[in-house]
Amino acid sequence: MKLSQLEMLVLLAETGSVQGVSERMHRTQAAVSMALKTLEDDVGFPLFDRSGYRLTLSPRGRQFLRQAREVVKQQQRLHSLAAQLQTGAEPQLRITYDYTCAPSVLFDAMKKVQDAFPATELLLSGDSQLRALRRIREGEAELALCPWLPIFRQHGDFETVRVRPFELLVVCAPTLLAGLQLAELQRHDLLEMPMLIPQDQDIGIDLDKIMRMPGQQRIRVNDSITQRELLLAGMGWGIIPGDLVGDALQRHALERIDIPGFMTHVNLEVHLVRSAERIAGPAEELIWRHFSDASLINTHAP
Repeated sequence: MKLSQLEMLVLLAETGSVQGVSERMHRTQAAVSMALKTLEDDVGFPLFDRSGYRLTLSPRGRQFLRQAREVVKQQQRLHSLAAQLQTGAEPQLRITYDYTCAPSVLFDAMKKVQDAFPATELLLSGDSQLRALRRIREGEAELALCPWLPIFRQHGDFETVRVRPFELLVVCAPTLLAGLQLAELQRHDLLEMPMLIPQDQDIGIDLDKIMRMPGQQRIRVNDSITQRELLLAGMGWGIIPGDLVGDALQRHALERIDIPGFMTHVNLEVHLVRSAERIAGPAEELIWRHFSDASLINTHAP
């Protein structure tokens, strides 16, 4: 049996189809089907149940898959280790962040890398919604900063460390609150103003469900950055990640609105994420330790 055949078997379990394996491995569907049939002949027992519309694993195939995953992971780790042994510190360290998270939380850790590994180039980029996790899974980035839910583990073999809470705030420009007292605001006051809402947070949150009121006027935008700019322009009120408006609240360009019982509690955290299938280089490990050490201190703080 060949390693590429085991990789196809693992991808078949992940994607659910020969077409999915074909697209991920850039092979024709006929080549994938033949390789899987050859693997089945090599092991000497049926790996697949072909009685249905889709190719599914047999009971013995599922048992074989567990060990195949381990072999593939070990091979990926060996490649990663070989690259690190050849080059030492990484020539580049690619870090991506979800637009709902302020990248400034990474800056202290990045400064440590600059001091310790001046030859390592740091590449920092933002991604809409949860494309950051997809980049980690596809090997297009080493570290990602994003809101985290345990269900995301079904999309890849991830390792995570907590960075901070993920807080959603109700905010509005002061110009829209003229003549109103913040402490006396009620739900019906907001109904008189447009609501600015992202079309799809893609972070396991349905804003329509967590708000306990109907909206009359809505402006939907395609990302939280645009939402913040519209809020600053006084185009309406909205629910937005606190990381994105902290500075605006401090200088009173936006005001926080607190209405008891208006919004259900959202229990999310911002995590730093990396692949568990790679061996980290020293620059990546330095950033990881920066947050894992801080997480341990917070966990044991009285």
